[in-house]
Amino acid sequence: MTALAGTPISRDPLALAELYQAGLGTSWKTRRQAVAAFARFTPKVAAGALSRAITVSKLPTPILALFETAGVWPETARHLIRLSRKHGPDVLCQRAMAIDPLGLSWSEIVDRLDDRQVRRPQRIVSPISPLALATEYKRGIEEGRWTSMVTAVAACPTWDRTSLSKAIAISKLPSEVLQLFELKRITYDLGATLVKIRNAIGEREMAARANKMLSAPRRRTIDEIVANLLQVRPEQGVELAVRRDHGAMVLEFKVKLDEAEELLAGASEIAALVQVAVMNVRFKRNVGTVSVRRQR
Repeated sequence: MTALAGTPISRDPLALAELYQAGLGTSWKTRRQAVAAFARFTPKVAAGALSRAITVSKLPTPILALFETAGVWPETARHLIRLSRKHGPDVLCQRAMAIDPLGLSWSEIVDRLDDRQVRRPQRIVSPISPLALATEYKRGIEEGRWTSMVTAVAACPTWDRTSLSKAIAISKLPSEVLQLFELKRITYDLGATLVKIRNAIGEREMAARANKMLSAPRRRTIDEIVANLLQVRPEQGVELAVRRDHGAMVLEFKVKLDEAEELLAGASEIAALVQVAVMNVRFKRNVGTVSVRRQR
């Protein structure tokens, strides 16, 4: 298994277990000492997370190999440990040998290991997710199977250059942003919206906003995450939604009928408000760029 590229080690169970084993006996002698040594990492490494990482890393290779593309995340580790206790490693190994993980998310692989595969008539196979596609492309580069997007598309008939290009761009989003969607499926449309946000406010600012959400973990919908990245919050009964429409990012807001009159405004007034907001974003971005140049 390879490490999850760009992911903090505290969110990568297999990399965390490998680091623990590498320092065992020299840098630390117990798990408690290791957790203390890992205190410098952000997010912090909890004792329970380290214990799960070590346990899942000891699962047989055929099982872990299924997650080469989908990745073993903290939630994945919890499910795999549960399945190991429920069925035993030998049963999971036998099932793993019969599973083709291509195009499957980690949760779908877990369902198959648990023998809970949902069989739907005339099921339409969903395309490979952008992050999985980008990971597979990167692995092909490292293994010498192709040298560019052109040769990769030629080697894989089910791939197309446009989707691959979008997938690579999405995979290059700040790692903090990708962590926000760890338990959600990032689609091409959602990824394109996130890329537009990064281009608008800058990578450093986007990472800072994502990190602020990570430091205050709670259940958030995709719309809530996007709204927080845009620093737009619903107030006074206004419901905000962000969507992508033919290459444009559209902001919509809804209000109750009995509150609509006080919010009604002419198109010129609304345009002025939007222009001020855009100018504010550009100003912040330019200030950040100047600061970076001065530091250099």
